[in-house]
Amino acid sequence: MTKNLDDLKAALFAAKDGGVACDAINTLAKHANRGNNQAKEVLALYVREGRINHMRTFACSCLAESVKEPDGEFAGVFRERLSDPELRYWSILGYINSAGNGAYKELTRIAGDKTIPVGDRGHAIKCLARFSKQPFDRHLPSDPGGWKETDLRLSEVKAWAKASFPDGQGYSRPSRDAALDEPKTAFEKIVSRLDKKLAKKRNKIQDLPDPTNWLALAAPEEIRRIKARWKLPSVYLDFLTKFSPVKVTIESRKFYNPFWLFGAGELMEAQDGYSFDPVEQQPIEDWPAHLVVIASHGGDPFVLDLSESDGKDAPVETGEHGMGVWEFSRVADSFRDFLETLAK
Repeated sequence: MTKNLDDLKAALFAAKDGGVACDAINTLAKHANRGNNQAKEVLALYVREGRINHMRTFACSCLAESVKEPDGEFAGVFRERLSDPELRYWSILGYINSAGNGAYKELTRIAGDKTIPVGDRGHAIKCLARFSKQPFDRHLPSDPGGWKETDLRLSEVKAWAKASFPDGQGYSRPSRDAALDEPKTAFEKIVSRLDKKLAKKRNKIQDLPDPTNWLALAAPEEIRRIKARWKLPSVYLDFLTKFSPVKVTIESRKFYNPFWLFGAGELMEAQDGYSFDPVEQQPIEDWPAHLVVIASHGGDPFVLDLSESDGKDAPVETGEHGMGVWEFSRVADSFRDFLETLAK
């Protein structure tokens, strides 16, 4: 192993081509993620002395993600790079990973420094929130690169620092109906299979301040809004109430674009651009009033046809957007059948 790492180190530092350096860094990162300290040291050395700048950034990101416990040596590496605009973003993560709460003071300073790009400052706050379990990142996108200055909640961060950086309560997982784990009816078994499929995605990457790919209990006020607008078939309403999708995307060979299945909290806004013009704040005349958008595939709506509802269920159809005239074709005879295809 030592010889292999020595060869990788030699290849990395001799590399003049980014592709060669990238291959070496990827291999070192695999060893580093398994806890190999020598691989981490090689990555750290390249962060300090590497000749290809964008590969130094890549090495910094790999090293930052591989450090899982306090380590003074690596903390020093990352702290030194907090002033480097090219390496700062990943050094923020690496610094808090290796210094723990010892990084709080410096990252709080970075968060409040208006000479630093908002994305880096947001990343500092995101890291502080994750480690301290404080809700600085609540209801914000998982990627702080999309945050705005007004999203930074600096007054909360400063008050927390003034109080000597106390730990918070963290975030709870979305509330789930027991039927997802112990399904009894045929419909519950379909939904449970879909939840297991989604669990594979959320178990890999999950950011509880901005949860994705959950089936959760809907807020009562959301269901009240929905009932006031539509008379939905009982199967679909029961699904929204007990198993409301939370930012659910489905991956399948059937879909070449992201497929979004809307939940109770998204359903009203999901009609925007189809049945409702949010700019003019009025209905769109050429949209059939009996169609409710429940999902979207690359902008093509999937709709529940209420004109054919028997009170219990209704067929699902889809139409291609941008064609001038809406033409819909059936994809499932019922929402139950539609959900079963998504669960496969």
